[in-house]
Amino acid sequence: MSHQTFWKPEKKVKEKKSYSSLGQRKKSKKPIPEWKKDILAHHQSRPSRADRAEFPPEVITELIEETQGICQCGCGRKSTQTHHVMPRGRSGRGVKTNAMRVCDTCHDRIQTNEEELQGWITTYSLTYGPRFWFDEQDWEEYNRKQAARERMEAEKREHLDYMKPVMELITSAAGRTLKAKEIRLLEAMDDKQMLVFTNMISDALKNFSVPAPSYGYGERFED
Repeated sequence: MSHQTFWKPEKKVKEKKSYSSLGQRKKSKKPIPEWKKDILAHHQSRPSRADRAEFPPEVITELIEETQGICQCGCGRKSTQTHHVMPRGRSGRGVKTNAMRVCDTCHDRIQTNEEELQGWITTYSLTYGPRFWFDEQDWEEYNRKQAARERMEAEKREHLDYMKPVMELITSAAGRTLKAKEIRLLEAMDDKQMLVFTNMISDALKNFSVPAPSYGYGERFED
């Protein structure tokens, strides 16, 4: 009997699995779709904290021209550095209203003398406002928080106005002023709960004010 050779499928070489230093299998990175590449190419990330603390060259140039290259501390020496009035470690940004042209000697002294540093911070606060070191991103965040705070305060005032009739009703029924914990309980209710509570109190007072039927002396009544 002659030997027959059977066909065998071609053996595929398996891709080697890669593992991390902790012995976990690494996941292969999926290719980024073309449409996503286009979005990422036009995306501009916000500057880092370090970048926001750097003074732009045009700001430094303007300050040198305005101060005629003289130290702003009044020592009369030539300015060599641009000082952050609000230090960069305290979120002082690289904006013109936070910049001060100083010499090396004055710069070293201000940075090591907290009293003098606070003096210049006070001076710049009076000149440029209480947040003179803010950049555009700081103001954007600050205004957003202020708007959210104002909305919350408006909602709270509206809720308190809605509560006033209820508080007056309960105060009249109880014959006394409400305690702090009772007011906090009412404040914790939303408008729907307050409406249900008001209707319940009103019904209770109406039923309480209706006089009970009375019977004359000697009259008989059936159950």
